[in-house]
Amino acid sequence: MNSVPTPYLPTKPKLFIGVGASAGGLEALQTLLQHLPTDTGACFIVVQHLSPDFKSMMLELLSKHTSMRILNVKDGMEVDANCIYLIPPKKNMMVSHGRLRLSEKTPESGLSLPIDIFFRSLAEDQQHKAIGIILSGTGTDGSRGIKSLKEAGALVIAQEPQSAKFDGMPNSAINTGLVDLILRPEDIGDQLAAFIQHPLVSGDSSPLRSGSSENEDLMAEIFNVLKIKSEIDFAKYKPSTVARRIERRMTIKQVNSLREYLTLIFKDPYEVQILSKELLIGVTRFFRDDDAFTFLREKTIPDIVAHSNERIPIRVWVAGCSTGEEAYSLAILFADEISKRSLKREVKVFATDVNADAITDASNGSYSEDVQHDVGANYLSTYFAKTQGNNFQITKSIRQNVIFATHNMITDPPFSNMDLVSCRNILIYFQHSVQKRVLTSLHFSLKKDSYLFLGSSENLSDLAPHFETVNDRFRIYKKRTSVRIPISAAPPMVAGAKTAPHSLPSVSRLLRNYRGTNATGNALTSANELLITHYAPPCILINDEFEAVHVYGDVSPFIRRLPPGRISVEIKDLVNEDMSIAVSTALHRAKKCNEEVFYTDVYTGEHTKIAVNLRVFYQKDRDLETSPGYYWLIFEVDNADNNFSAAHPVTFDVSEQSRQRIEDLEIELKRSKEHLQVTVEELETTNEELQSANEELMSANEELQSTNEELQSVNEELYTVNAEYQEKISEISQINSDLDEVLGLSSIGIIFLDDHLLIRRYTQAATNYINLRETDLNRPLHHFSNNLQYDNMLKDVSDVLNTGKSKQIDIVLEDKRVVQISIHPYRYANPGDIRGVAITFSDVSRARYAQRGLRLVYHQLKSSINNALDSLDNTPLPQPVKILILDDQPVGLALVDEIVSAISDFKCTTYQASAIIDAIEIVLKEKPHVCLVDYHLNGETAIDFIESMRANGVDIPSLVITADNDPELNAMLLSYGVLDLIIKDDLSPQVISRSIRFSIRRREIDKEISKTIDSVNI
Repeated sequence: MNSVPTPYLPTKPKLFIGVGASAGGLEALQTLLQHLPTDTGACFIVVQHLSPDFKSMMLELLSKHTSMRILNVKDGMEVDANCIYLIPPKKNMMVSHGRLRLSEKTPESGLSLPIDIFFRSLAEDQQHKAIGIILSGTGTDGSRGIKSLKEAGALVIAQEPQSAKFDGMPNSAINTGLVDLILRPEDIGDQLAAFIQHPLVSGDSSPLRSGSSENEDLMAEIFNVLKIKSEIDFAKYKPSTVARRIERRMTIKQVNSLREYLTLIFKDPYEVQILSKELLIGVTRFFRDDDAFTFLREKTIPDIVAHSNERIPIRVWVAGCSTGEEAYSLAILFADEISKRSLKREVKVFATDVNADAITDASNGSYSEDVQHDVGANYLSTYFAKTQGNNFQITKSIRQNVIFATHNMITDPPFSNMDLVSCRNILIYFQHSVQKRVLTSLHFSLKKDSYLFLGSSENLSDLAPHFETVNDRFRIYKKRTSVRIPISAAPPMVAGAKTAPHSLPSVSRLLRNYRGTNATGNALTSANELLITHYAPPCILINDEFEAVHVYGDVSPFIRRLPPGRISVEIKDLVNEDMSIAVSTALHRAKKCNEEVFYTDVYTGEHTKIAVNLRVFYQKDRDLETSPGYYWLIFEVDNADNNFSAAHPVTFDVSEQSRQRIEDLEIELKRSKEHLQVTVEELETTNEELQSANEELMSANEELQSTNEELQSVNEELYTVNAEYQEKISEISQINSDLDEVLGLSSIGIIFLDDHLLIRRYTQAATNYINLRETDLNRPLHHFSNNLQYDNMLKDVSDVLNTGKSKQIDIVLEDKRVVQISIHPYRYANPGDIRGVAITFSDVSRARYAQRGLRLVYHQLKSSINNALDSLDNTPLPQPVKILILDDQPVGLALVDEIVSAISDFKCTTYQASAIIDAIEIVLKEKPHVCLVDYHLNGETAIDFIESMRANGVDIPSLVITADNDPELNAMLLSYGVLDLIIKDDLSPQVISRSIRFSIRRREIDKEISKTIDSVNI
């Protein structure tokens, strides 16, 4: 990134660069801008998936990473170079005449694909002056848009999936096979700068359009290489189209001259494949041009089906089908129309393309999940099946109706008797003469009153009189005449001929070529022909097909008059009938025996017979076995002077030669029959093997269908589970919101620390004790000051994190407030997995001071009551006093019993129990006056004993004995009606005696008070 801001000067951009991003795209965009030069001369338009409910902060977030101007787009905004434009929320964006247009997103429009929408408009408006970039994101948005960019000749870049936070969009784009460069975000800037600065892009040079003879030769050589590798003659394509795509490959490979690029394709065979694929322009989609296919569905196809016959299949030819989407689209429309009419019709769709790889892909009938955006829900559910990997497979019923084949429209013969021919967006890439030839072939293939469907930018040109326009906007025509238009009217170019696609050769070059190449050859040819004509006997040069190629001398005495009608150049149709057997036999013998044949005394002539000697010899054009050969048929009149001699002259006997010829033919026929029999047997064997293989394939297909049904069932279950999870997530979100609200309203301060003691979260109340702000998240706790006199807090927090044991401490602040600090380990699902620490701060001042006051009041009250009872207690106690002793330890039972036995003030009867259940039985049976209970009882407490007595309707005074000197325990026991708490260290006969006396008198006083209250109420 340039640290010095570039002065802003409004200029028109050289290129429009569209950047599509979704989830995880912010990081990728920031990295891209950090490494992007600020003076590329291009404009950058960023299209993201933004939430419609929140304000976008993209401008502020991206401004920190570049010095280029960043603007939020407004409708109708004109773009400038070296600026970045951001799509606003709830909008779709398009480019029209260099301006950005916005439209509202409608909720009922279904899935939103803003990147696809923008890329399509960018391709239509800017053509090859556009670049598309796909960054991190989920889903497939952008994959369809880059197809439009690719068709327009634009550059397409995708982020390397391994570097993307979410690789859905980059992988989907790469899987289309249309991406030119796959780069990390930090590398895209340098590649873009190199691409834009290339002379072919900047406009500093255009070597392919200079028209120099050297470039013409280099282009011809490139065409030859492509033809050898792909068997396609790209010399017949429009020069401008070919030049533009070769130039784009040169810019991508950073090659400056055509000669360098030719050297590159010789060194790199993969580059030849890429260039061939680029020139084939295999871009299509289902129901491409919605309005056109709507017209086909509503008008054209119903007319074809209505006039069809059950016995004759409906025939459709899709020329240039690419990967098959259009062929399947038409097959679906025909199947749907036939189903609506409840008819029984057979449909055959012949789908052809020159690209064998595209045909292979089309035959599979499997497409990525983004086809659901092109195919309606009804068609998708009826004619497609979801497969593993989220692909969509064309159903078997449709696939059976489509026949795919490799076919070259320019050189291969056309199909015939078609009801509909679709040839869309292909003719525009051919030269005019080739267009005319292809259109002538399409006219030939159609039946009368059948339909022709062309691309939106194509027309009939010279063949318009032979068609009736059905819809000019959608380029749908009907064949109106059955006149045979000669296909040869537009002859194909000679294979291997060098073309001059951009300009005519200069006059000086034509003269130089004529003088240098043709002068010598023409002189030698003329001299040879003159010598043969004057000094050699009449003769005919015949090729391997027994066709006359050249005549030397006067052969009129031996040649028939040409009859009316079509002319044949076969030698048997040219020579006189009475010489036919002799000539035919001599030709066959010459080739079979590979020797000169010389027949004498062959008579010919209508009125006057003349004797002729026939001399025939066969010669190969070259020494190669596969090279073609030719015959010399020489006519020698008996009195003619010649220097030729034959090693074995044979007097021609018509009967003998005919008989010999018949025997030779019979032998050849016998051999042919034997060869035919062997071939038939081999074909039968092959047919049996194919039938066996077909049965295996059908069995495998049935298994796959069964597996597909199982997968669909599993998929439905997964959808159900997913729905449940969604519900759970909604509940958890609600609970989380409630918890946030509770934490926010509570006066308890809470700080959550992670396992590195970094602050993850805190409540507002925590700021009263620790100096925190909103920006302090993910900072360590020891960075902050606090208002507590707690020097060991960090050590205690570390101990809790390491040991997993909670800690709690009370801290008195300077203002005398008491704060209880609790430190607990923070765990997830696994109890042993400590992921952090939670610290709580609770103001317990009121509770602590209240407890202290209660303890003081309790001791004062107890002291006063004891003193009062000691001075006023003149009433004798029950004799004897029944005492229940409850302790789970035998030692404790014995100790308390011994101390009770030592009481001298009154007589005692004791009952012992070591469990609550036993003690309840004694209480119900013996009804003791008082219970002495140990606080801890084998996992239970004295409180459990008191509640058990209440559950059984018993109310007996209880005294609790404990070893814990906890002031809070006394207050808790008082709340359960326990009259006294005796510390074990204070046990003595006097203490127990006083406590027993106190409890009995207290219960009597309570009963009297209750009676008084009841009498008053009455």
